[in-house]
Amino acid sequence: MNANTKNNKEFLDLATYAFHKPKTKERAKAFDKLLEFSTPYGHYENQKLTSMVIDSHFNVYWKNQEVKTSGIGYVASYPEFRGNGAIRQLMTKSLRDNYEKGVIFSYLAPFSYAFYEKFGYHYAFNQKHYRLAAQDFPKGKRSAGEISREKFEFDDENASEFSVSKNTALFKVLTEVHQKADNQGSLIRSPELWSYFFSFKSQPHCAIYRENSKALGYLLYEFSEMTFVIKELITLTDEAKQAFYRFISSHAGSFSEISWQAPSDILLEEELTEPQRAEIKLVPYMQARIVNLQEFLKVHGQSDFSVEITDEIIPENNISLGEGKREKMTIGQFTAKILKENQAILREYF
Repeated sequence: MNANTKNNKEFLDLATYAFHKPKTKERAKAFDKLLEFSTPYGHYENQKLTSMVIDSHFNVYWKNQEVKTSGIGYVASYPEFRGNGAIRQLMTKSLRDNYEKGVIFSYLAPFSYAFYEKFGYHYAFNQKHYRLAAQDFPKGKRSAGEISREKFEFDDENASEFSVSKNTALFKVLTEVHQKADNQGSLIRSPELWSYFFSFKSQPHCAIYRENSKALGYLLYEFSEMTFVIKELITLTDEAKQAFYRFISSHAGSFSEISWQAPSDILLEEELTEPQRAEIKLVPYMQARIVNLQEFLKVHGQSDFSVEITDEIIPENNISLGEGKREKMTIGQFTAKILKENQAILREYF
């Protein structure tokens, strides 16, 4: 069932068919790269792949530690094989393998929240989507530091791929800023992960704010016709934030609007002069579940509420915590409550 030894092409063929994606050399390269840090699970009938789950391996920040996390994606079956129980088998196998490895969290972006609740997942993360006229964006202020636009370097032999080695200094700056931000629940970005996403998912412009040569923030952004698209904005000081606001608003003459898919804790509306003119949406994002509850408790400590937890997929997680009257929760409901109480966010725009 675990299909690491199978040809990647089988999985790519199913993925492109199920998600209506054209087959291109770039997509094939991106898929091969994804499988370098993922485990593909496949169900076969008559030696042909019929269903698949791709389980990618990440670490996330939790309580100032790095914890193992699974990212589930590309859950798909050919239409003639849907409903045969193969996806349940693959999801169960993936979760069991991750439990045995001591993986703490598993995240996924669902096509149906109800479907994945069957596997212990629960709605856990939101995004804030902003769209506003460029002239309405906060004007910002002059700051003591300076903003520099940075340029990524590509491989000499492959002009479409970022080079880890050539971008080491820039990745180091981005990583240092990212690590110092409030990231509880968010992915830890290695240079290899930066490179993968920048090579195959997004190739944004980059600007860094520094004071006395110390990086205190960065902005990743794109241009989409007349829209200035903020891909990610992380600032460690108010001065850095005001400087980037000024930098972004200086583009108002060239763009009619600004958009931003931001983490749920961003409060741009509080800094707008005319917030009623902005389009602001709180958008349901990813589901999550704890995979190995005992390993989670070693990192997190005991919960501050009494609960009886049930997990239909991993019975080892069926335990009670706390004293007195206990609230009954699925493992997914418990996960969502813990994430909310600890103000977890998911920064990833990738």
